[in-house]
Amino acid sequence: MKHGILTIRKNQLEAIEQWLGHEVDLVTTTYNQGQWGASGITWDDSNKLSVLEQLFGSNTSRQLVVAYEMAGADRGNYEAVARGDHDDKHRRLARELVSMGMGDTIFRLNHEFNLEWGHKSAWDNPDAYRDAFARTVREMQSVSGANFTFCFAPARNRLGVAPEAWPVPSKYWPDGEPAPIVTPSLYDAHGTYPDDLSTVSDSELADLRKKAWGNIKSLIQMWENFAAERGAGFGTAEWGVANDAYPNPGGGDNPSYIRNLIEYGESKGWEFQAYWNAASASGGGHRVYPPKADGLPNASAEFQNIVGQRLSGGTSDGGSTGDGSTTDPAQYGDYNTPQEGTVDWHIPLNENFADIEADIKDLAARIAELEQSN
Repeated sequence: MKHGILTIRKNQLEAIEQWLGHEVDLVTTTYNQGQWGASGITWDDSNKLSVLEQLFGSNTSRQLVVAYEMAGADRGNYEAVARGDHDDKHRRLARELVSMGMGDTIFRLNHEFNLEWGHKSAWDNPDAYRDAFARTVREMQSVSGANFTFCFAPARNRLGVAPEAWPVPSKYWPDGEPAPIVTPSLYDAHGTYPDDLSTVSDSELADLRKKAWGNIKSLIQMWENFAAERGAGFGTAEWGVANDAYPNPGGGDNPSYIRNLIEYGESKGWEFQAYWNAASASGGGHRVYPPKADGLPNASAEFQNIVGQRLSGGTSDGGSTGDGSTTDPAQYGDYNTPQEGTVDWHIPLNENFADIEADIKDLAARIAELEQSN
């Protein structure tokens, strides 16, 4: 599984890679609706195109993941895209990227389209989204040297119009083109959590996080089944934890979500994960870098530990080997263990507090049995 993160500046990418100890596989970003061509890619350096070529061109193995606005400023006008009104603009973007050595760019086309809300909703006409997606793929892949990857990127909570919007059955879908990768957004936000985490104890919060992960995993499995039924790969280019200012109930500074999602994805053979390292447009933030940016230090340390080791070709303690197997836990009770040298040694113990007393009693009983047998 490839690993990535959102950033939109060269100096921050360099700082992130120094923090992780290795070059990342992927960098994810957005696209400025209403613009066309490579200049529309969201990137903050003034010499944008030359920096993008330097960071993601033929001299590097990094890939850029772009949340592309295929309808331009008319974000949800999929009928226009399906008619071919923007064919030339999609080919222009493809030509420019190929000329920059970025013919392997990954595109999320008008993500979170499947529910009723939002400017990009395909709720009223999913067939138009289907044909718009397929036509965009056809036009971009028609450019010589293009080898782009496309993602079908729904909102997580339910299927909505995703089945009707699936692009492969469209008459515009190119012959021989693989199915797009299914990449739902996957935040640690669920109705399991209370609106105010300060109202629960540490042990209650640990239980809530376990329950929420079970519920979120069920939603992930719904989308994995959706992908499998269509012969598509799976991954996520938008996921994360969120601080208390995030408007939806969430698990806060939750390192277990970081580990759970990455290890689950590895065990299921996901294509990639790319963390949404940004402030939220609706309030609050998801940033794990810089570590204190959004008050998520424990999640930040877990991301640094796991992703840094994966990028370096290793595994983190007690974690996935990357091939679906896991290392044997070193401690009786299978507790989450603290990171070496961390000052937050109490966090994993708090998360497992409910199990500690029972395991100690069990161990004491076993010792008593051994003493009696001697």
